Amino acid sequence: MKNKYVMINGLAFSEESDMEKLKNYAMEGWILEDIVGGFFYKLKKDKPQDIIYSLDYQNEANEEYFTIFKEAGWKSVISIGNQMHIFSAQANTKPIYSDSKTEIDKYIRIRNSSKKGMLYSLVIAIALICLSVVSLIHIKPVFLIIVGLLIIDIIAFIFNFMPYLAYNDKIKQIKKYGKCKSEAINSKSLWKIEGFLGVLFLTLGISDLISKKYCGILLIISGVININLSLDHYKKYKKSL
Repeated sequence: MKNKYVMINGLAFSEESDMEKLKNYAMEGWILEDIVGGFFYKLKKDKPQDIIYSLDYQNEANEEYFTIFKEAGWKSVISIGNQMHIFSAQANTKPIYSDSKTEIDKYIRIRNSSKKGMLYSLVIAIALICLSVVSLIHIKPVFLIIVGLLIIDIIAFIFNFMPYLAYNDKIKQIKKYGKCKSEAINSKSLWKIEGFLGVLFLTLGISDLISKKYCGILLIISGVININLSLDHYKKYKKSL
């Protein structure tokens, strides 16, 4: 087997652990080659290498940008959408960001980009909701099409909103502790998501039971499970601080 595909855990939430994972694979002879579909690392079989990886965010990166990293010992491996860039270097090479201020600037750039995408999605969602109300009254045949577009836009909003929260937490942690802890950020995000889903499922389940729809029991069970998972992640978050 010349290639191996490894799931990306979510760079906004587990950047450090993913870079550490890639380093460990490199020591086994599996070297990062590409990212496939936005969800998988593509690794190629080679000789074992003692290298480290680092992720940087830079919009419209130019030749000068990559030259600066090259002169510091960092080789460009992958660029995603000319915004996210993964570099590799020999072990013990000086980190790309060696002080808190420049690291905070790094996350501010990508946080602002996520915020912009989130606001665009929000504006589009409001417009689509208004259109769906109008279509339901006057042009019913296009109602389902608008609802479908709204669902797609909500997904796009979530994919911008969750990273925005993660980057914001990273900035706060660096300001407070001088470094960010991916494990804490990951646990914090998960307990919020699980808690939200738990409350949502419980509310829908109770509403169904009141309406004598006994499928609500399944929703209530799902809600309780999500709330328990949320509490577990909350405990992990507190321990990781």
